[in-house]
Amino acid sequence: MLKIPFLRNILIVAFIFATVLPIYDLCFIVPSYQDLLVRETERDAERFVRFLTITNSLNELELQADNLPKSFSRDIFKLKEEKTLIKLRVFSPLGKIVFSTDSQEIGTINKKDYFRNIVAKGKRYSKMVRKESVTAEGTSTDIDLVETYVPVMVDGKFLGAMEVYYDMTSGQENLNSLSLQSFFILLMASTGLLLMTLLVLFRAHNNIVARDHAELALQEANDDLENRVEQRTLDLSASNQLLAAEIHERKKAQQAQKLAFVASLEARDRIDAIISSVSDALLVTDHQDNILLFNPAAETLFGVKATKVLGRRLPDVIGYDELLLEIAKARTELGTAESVDFDFIMSREEIRNVYQGRASRLRDTSVHGRGLILLIHNVTRERQIDQMKSEFVSMAAHELQTPLTMILGYSELLLDISRQFEPEQTSEFLHIINDKSIELSGLIDDILDLSRIEDGRGLQLNFTHVNVVSLCRKLIADFEKTNSLHNFVSEFAIEDVFVDADEMRLIQVIDNLLGNAIKYSPDGGDIKVVLSQDENWIRIDILDQGIGMTEEEKENAFERFYRADASNTAVRGTGLGLSITKYIVDAHGGKIDIFSRKGQGTRLEIRLPLVR
Repeated sequence: MLKIPFLRNILIVAFIFATVLPIYDLCFIVPSYQDLLVRETERDAERFVRFLTITNSLNELELQADNLPKSFSRDIFKLKEEKTLIKLRVFSPLGKIVFSTDSQEIGTINKKDYFRNIVAKGKRYSKMVRKESVTAEGTSTDIDLVETYVPVMVDGKFLGAMEVYYDMTSGQENLNSLSLQSFFILLMASTGLLLMTLLVLFRAHNNIVARDHAELALQEANDDLENRVEQRTLDLSASNQLLAAEIHERKKAQQAQKLAFVASLEARDRIDAIISSVSDALLVTDHQDNILLFNPAAETLFGVKATKVLGRRLPDVIGYDELLLEIAKARTELGTAESVDFDFIMSREEIRNVYQGRASRLRDTSVHGRGLILLIHNVTRERQIDQMKSEFVSMAAHELQTPLTMILGYSELLLDISRQFEPEQTSEFLHIINDKSIELSGLIDDILDLSRIEDGRGLQLNFTHVNVVSLCRKLIADFEKTNSLHNFVSEFAIEDVFVDADEMRLIQVIDNLLGNAIKYSPDGGDIKVVLSQDENWIRIDILDQGIGMTEEEKENAFERFYRADASNTAVRGTGLGLSITKYIVDAHGGKIDIFSRKGQGTRLEIRLPLVR
């Protein structure tokens, strides 16, 4: 049995376990019982002292001989009737014995280090004294006992201590008896375990020997079988090689087919992604007008899901007669052309949109004819811009012609040597020519600025520290000189505040906004300029009491060429002022907003970053 490593290791482990178990009982379990007995005795002593302290009100004064009530001695001697209480001593804060069940000890002072360093600092101190050993005070004892010092503390102040001697002889004898019994029980259990292990190992040894004999016989049979299998394997090897080659060829074909299938799926996904990403509506029909493809843009345009229209006829899905008519015309024209473009109008919820469609032939080899590809693009915005540009050209020509006509007319008067004018008339004519020249120059500057912005060149800005308050005061004063119909009101909550800005462009912004306030307040009234500081921003508000704006006019006010009323009776202007103003404010890192209601005036709010 010992020759088998596995069984030998089990036997060694069982022997070690049978040996360690009793030793563990003697070295760990018995001492833990001993510590538990001492801790219970200490807790009894602490409860005993707490009882005496509370019942005799000893927690109010220091423990002195004259502070102990008469009931204290009676309580102690009643409790001393218990056989386990050997002696009790009461110590003052200085360690003097002020009471003891042994009257000869009264007046003795405890000068031991443990009293000063442990008990006097509010900590409990205990000592287990064996029979024929010496107590903490150095006296010999003929019994097992525990002496416990319990401090009396009130609000962290040491009032004294009590020392209690408890007889541990009976408890120690019971503990020794219990420890001896547990030791013999564990010893017997370990011996039984060892014997049982030997019996099991003996039987296992016999089984292992029998198994080894069986394995030997099995190995011999296996060797014979392997020889026969090897011969059969040689016969099958040649056919297996041929089969492997055929399988390899089939795998290559399957792999190529799989790659082609994956490539076709990827191509289909790419096409689907492209079709879904097209922002224009895309429809594909067969030769019978049945819908084959309907992309998300088409779903949005016609308000119907593709899953509900695929396979249905186009006229049943599109309810716009004008579009169906254009598609029918395009199908006819596609007989001689590759593609046909057409325009149509669709109105929905009082919104009129212009669309441009392109119809192309769907290349198909079927004998049933060819289908149709429809691409529909919303050109409403482009047409509006084209219209605004046309109106701008007409309006700009008119705006340029008006001052130019006056300049030519008054200059011809001055050049007519046959007529004599008073100096006052000559000066008036020259002022008119100068004013109209400035107006003409402003129109040309706006057009040039717009050209630079649209070309991507932007405006040249020269940033300096600009005093916004002084700038606004000067511009207001200039407008007051030439406008008697309006009352200019200044409300400046700040003084001498600076921003980083191009001074000339900032003048252009404020001048344009004040000019608009005058222009769109034909009945006069107050024009108010308010300057304030909002955290890190300088805020400029320009308010008028003019005609105001509708919601649509506010939304389009900053668009190039936009004018709310382009008729001949409308307020003159190119529609570029607010667009250029917004560009300048944005270039300064600022913000501009419009607050207005029709017939109730307008407030333009500009915010520019404050210089710190």
